[in-house]
Amino acid sequence: MIFQSRIESIPDRSFLKYSKNLVSLNMHDCGIREISDHAFDSLSKLKKLSLPYNYITSIKDQWFVDLTSLQRLDLSYNLITSIEPTVFEKLRGLKWFDVKENRLTCLKPTQLVPMASLQQFRFSGNPLTFQCRGTLTLWLQDLGINYKTDQREEENWLDNILWLCASDDVKVADSEVFMKECVVLNLFNQLRTGLTTAESFPLSISQECIDARHELTKCVAADRKHGREVITNGHVVRKLLGQLQELKSIV
Repeated sequence: MIFQSRIESIPDRSFLKYSKNLVSLNMHDCGIREISDHAFDSLSKLKKLSLPYNYITSIKDQWFVDLTSLQRLDLSYNLITSIEPTVFEKLRGLKWFDVKENRLTCLKPTQLVPMASLQQFRFSGNPLTFQCRGTLTLWLQDLGINYKTDQREEENWLDNILWLCASDDVKVADSEVFMKECVVLNLFNQLRTGLTTAESFPLSISQECIDARHELTKCVAADRKHGREVITNGHVVRKLLGQLQELKSIV
């Protein structure tokens, strides 16, 4: 492991003399900004590559040409804004992929398909569009790929709303503007449900409508995968206010 070293760039064939035995390479918080196309050439036995907490801005497919045994790739906490589409074709044996806390706005399932061995995928903390996140998380859910983290419960809750919006209308699913409108509308309805079912709020609508909205709230916000229903009016309002705060800069 190389930790907190000032290595701004990794030149071609930097690890060639270790190629016969190197199975794990970790360069943590080393100030890396540039990686040459052939930096990892000949590392055919490498199973784990970790480059977290650096200043990498893009991921290039040429890095992985010789990494035929790679199973774990950690590029978290960088400044990544783009990934070359052909990268994933070089990562067919990858089981664990971490790109959390970067600057990616979209990760398309059609690009990820070649990673047929993928079991865990971490991407929280990226400014994904609603349209992209809804499509991606539903695809991961259907394939049984683990992507949820306990630390990002609000994002997991948001996914359920995105799926609901996308399933209601194809036009909504294909439009970022419509997806944002649908999410905000659902959040507003949940806030209204939380307030109108509170004891201190005078009820002026029928109990039937209140019950219907309450069922919608449970459906949208419950964590179905783990069978947990943590929803109360207080939970809804707390989650809603937190999510609305995050939405201010993108809606």
